[in-house]
Amino acid sequence: MGGVVIAGFGASEILRKTDRSITDLSVEAIRRALADAWISADDVDGYVGAPFATNAGSPHAEGGDEISLKTIAATLNLPLTYGADLFRRYPTDMVSFAANALSAANSRFVLGLRAMYNLPGLSYATSSYATSGADQAFGNDQFTKPFGFTTAGARFGTRAQRYMATHGATRADLYEVVALARRHAANNPDAVWRDRSVRLDDYLAAPMIATPHGLLDCDMPVCGAMAFVMCRAADLPAGAAAARVTGWSGFTTPNAVFETSGRSAADVTQAQLYDGFSSMIWEWLEGFGLCPPGSAWSFIRDGHGNADGRLPLNTFGGSLGEGRMHGMGHLREAYLQATGKAGARQQAGVGPILVHNGPFDDSSFLMIEPEA
Repeated sequence: MGGVVIAGFGASEILRKTDRSITDLSVEAIRRALADAWISADDVDGYVGAPFATNAGSPHAEGGDEISLKTIAATLNLPLTYGADLFRRYPTDMVSFAANALSAANSRFVLGLRAMYNLPGLSYATSSYATSGADQAFGNDQFTKPFGFTTAGARFGTRAQRYMATHGATRADLYEVVALARRHAANNPDAVWRDRSVRLDDYLAAPMIATPHGLLDCDMPVCGAMAFVMCRAADLPAGAAAARVTGWSGFTTPNAVFETSGRSAADVTQAQLYDGFSSMIWEWLEGFGLCPPGSAWSFIRDGHGNADGRLPLNTFGGSLGEGRMHGMGHLREAYLQATGKAGARQQAGVGPILVHNGPFDDSSFLMIEPEA
């Protein structure tokens, strides 16, 4: 992926509920991304999106809780030579698709979009993770849904339980992940939890969702959109700030992100790790050798993931602090940090940034770096 860069990023406001449409939020994010990249819609000849609404009870309504390539292309009259919508995929995958289109010279400027939306009138139980009320199951769901394995993230809870039993971690240690997210969200003006720290007593008193995950271990569904622009480094517009995409990998070969970027775990200066559920961060801290096996819980407890720690983690607050943007917030933060545009949360001496999106069995990864 040498020579491919993210040239601009934009975001709409992020809200727990809103009367604004998903199209309105998406267009706002796109226009901000185009302005940040110093181009216009007429320059965009490539597109990649991930329109699938991941809420288990989603009606999957175009223009309702999903928005596709066709809608965006028609709304903005984009002169596309390349376009793709990815099914249930993450922004890290979107970047790799855009990079391939650029490397093949199919496009000059590729626009990426991810939008999330909670339709009015749907309860949390029917429009988010839970599907326990369903009276039928099809395909592979026949072997998991009757046992509650896919309800409210239960499959992640079982992994967390095993980890805690094996390594001696407790729910008080999971709380430290949530507390870290809230501390970092305080410096993110877009975060839904920016003004809300959380005490251990409040965390432990919150309703249990899927042991050991309580309500505050789960990210908050939100309405919002984020967009990015990518191009080859040689085509970077004057005035735009570039973050280099130097490596990518998928869940079958995670460590290829180091091989493709020519970096090692020791080179990583900060990590933006997906945290749809709090325990997910433990898995990849250890999986990538960013801390020794069995020590991720104490790594965070001892402050090493703080903004001023050994390896700053989710410096924007993560999904647990900003809201459930399905990994787009992690990508945006890497871009902002690499280009020195992160404001009050900007880290000094930024080098390679590891970006992770997705659960253990469906993750993808990027290495993002400042311009040399």
